[in-house]
Amino acid sequence: MRRAVPTLLVAAVVALSFALAACGDDKKSSDTGSTSTPAAADTGGAKPVVTASAAAALKEITGEEPLTGAATVDELTPRVAKYTAVPAKLLETEPVSKKAEAGKTLAVLVCGVPVCTEFNNAVADAAKLLGWKVEKIDLGISPEDFTKAYDRAIELKPDMVIGSGLPRELFAKQLDTLQEMNIPVIEWSSGIEPVPDHLWVAVDDPLYEATGLMFTEWLAADGDLKANTVAYSVPQYPMPEIMVKTMKDYFPGACPDCKFDVQEVAATDIGKLGPKVTGYVQQNPDVKYVLCAFGDLCQGVGQALKAAGRDDIKVITRDTSTTNLQNMANGLEKATVPLPIGQTGWQIVDLAQRIFNKDDTANTRLSPIQIVTDVPDPKSTTVGAVPDYQDQYKALWQLGG
Repeated sequence: MRRAVPTLLVAAVVALSFALAACGDDKKSSDTGSTSTPAAADTGGAKPVVTASAAAALKEITGEEPLTGAATVDELTPRVAKYTAVPAKLLETEPVSKKAEAGKTLAVLVCGVPVCTEFNNAVADAAKLLGWKVEKIDLGISPEDFTKAYDRAIELKPDMVIGSGLPRELFAKQLDTLQEMNIPVIEWSSGIEPVPDHLWVAVDDPLYEATGLMFTEWLAADGDLKANTVAYSVPQYPMPEIMVKTMKDYFPGACPDCKFDVQEVAATDIGKLGPKVTGYVQQNPDVKYVLCAFGDLCQGVGQALKAAGRDDIKVITRDTSTTNLQNMANGLEKATVPLPIGQTGWQIVDLAQRIFNKDDTANTRLSPIQIVTDVPDPKSTTVGAVPDYQDQYKALWQLGG
């Protein structure tokens, strides 16, 4: 199954990724500077459109089957309660086949933004429990820096290399060299195709498809089946695009009286989207929800809507930054599906152990998925995480109490 990049928005590499990506056609822009692809309003009784992979992921994560027709609020309420509940268990429940062998070295490529720092610290904390050493290598911000960083990892001859999210062409030669050296590689937030027995990634399309189904149902229920929504996404980010497309396909059959309009915007709109959103809602005053397919895209949107007198509009996001959580605490954003970054670091160390053991790695994907609507502490690193994930992982790693 093809795996693709989650939107952690690793800023140290985002600019380069955008430079390499094909730019959107300006001729398709609307008056608000974006491309509109609205879902059909009249479905004629059409059923919700759901891929098999999305259905399987929703079942795995929530225990629910996708809707087969338009739902009532009473039908949606217990389903949404599952989606918003704090997750209690990890997706991976099988212990490692044997305890980790001490003395291994992980070469971790470090990008220069807070989310990467949090991840790297979590990896180091988890690895220390196993008696492993973490060698941090500065990834840099240019293609030359990236090449040097992977060359440095090769020079260290570690037991494993852990990177984040870069286009493969920037370090393809180094990946080939690492494969020749039999050094496994994990790219934990990359759209790179896995290479059997060599290159692993930790996120896949169905996780974002499942988010799209869950968000659709949450919106329909919260909006009393009249959840008129405008969604903003950036084409260069495949994972958010998958989520938004899933919602566009699912919405008309699941909530026929809801409107769902997709606005594709440019990478340069990240953090500057407020004026376009306020312009859009002035032209479409019946909008009740603004969805940003990733958190950083919505920075400033809540403030702009409030200034425009539309603080009745609810802003929702995925892959949240700390700023989004603060916005929620301040009442500027309503809901999010965060990536619990501390737990993610431990998940990658769990994956590393299973790779060394040649254990099954199917359940090491970045999960759980929770729709969070209440953030008591915006600085918490466990928002969206299994609260006792560290204890659960220690048990899986046969570390005892």
